Amino acid sequence: MGQSGLSTKSKLAIAAVASASLIGVIFLISPKHASDHSADCTVNNEILQTIQPADAPQDVPDVTFFKADGSKTTLKDYAGQGVILNLWATWCAPCVREMPELDALKADLAGDNIDVLAVSSDRAGHTAISEFYERTGIKNLDALHDPKSVAGRALGVRGLPTTLIINPDGKEVARIVGIHKYDTEESKAYFKRCIGTLP
Repeated sequence: MGQSGLSTKSKLAIAAVASASLIGVIFLISPKHASDHSADCTVNNEILQTIQPADAPQDVPDVTFFKADGSKTTLKDYAGQGVILNLWATWCAPCVREMPELDALKADLAGDNIDVLAVSSDRAGHTAISEFYERTGIKNLDALHDPKSVAGRALGVRGLPTTLIINPDGKEVARIVGIHKYDTEESKAYFKRCIGTLP
């Protein structure tokens, strides 16, 4: 039977299905949806092999960090932007090696709606952090502290350094356990496509 033989009800049903399909396609290619598409966080370069993409975006607990002035900040305060969350300590040699690179990375990615957070679990708190920042010339990273590693445990951190890659929706899309080269063009490009703002 040709289309001319279809009832009005059938024609409306076909139109509804076609419209729904079109909406689905538009949703899949929209920038907001594309920003958390797992394909954007796949590792396709040997330099990036330390990055472990999640099978699917994972919810992240809204943990609390302490600033130098005693005030608090939480991950929810960074909603709507990508976050590279590095857990470190001044007694951790690999952590110390990464800090200048993370400091530069924060400035490099600021225009891509990505923030870099370095959270220390040092027992001496901000005394140790401020002394380290001054001695090593860290100038871009905020001084953040995680007393008694409460936040680290909530985030499932088992060793330092550990870095969580969090998308603008507040979900973990990848993780780095151990040291990573943050000052490479490959790393910067990865963060931009994985958790940055798409054009």
